[in-house]
Amino acid sequence: METRTQKDESVRRQLLALAGMSRPQLCDKWRDLYGSEPPNSSREFLRRRLTYRVQEIVYGGLDPALKAVLTPDTAPERRSLATLRDGTKIVREWHGREYEVTVRGEKYEFQGKLYRSLSGVARAITGTNWNGNEFFGIKKR
Repeated sequence: METRTQKDESVRRQLLALAGMSRPQLCDKWRDLYGSEPPNSSREFLRRRLTYRVQEIVYGGLDPALKAVLTPDTAPERRSLATLRDGTKIVREWHGREYEVTVRGEKYEFQGKLYRSLSGVARAITGTNWNGNEFFGIKKR
């Protein structure tokens, strides 16, 4: 039976090996550890997920009580489009910064500029295309 020190050393060696792997090597490792095709993601993303997976296999997964807390069922209810009346403020935190958008009739005001859609505001914040309703946590009624 493996001792805790031996497990720690095994994990340490595996994590060091992951740090030096190329993306194709990480994809192979993903297939070994997850038994599925890897997502089309960056090398860094794959490395981080594999780092977690190695530790999960050796030390065990999340405690069931913690898993229950983290399940989507416990996520806060999303806003309804019906509540977006003129003057409504929508707040979203993104990468440690808080962003506020104000509904102005059929448009959205963000940092003094009017946008035709929440998707336009989300693009201004993130620099990439987003579904504005998803980005701001708004669901259709």
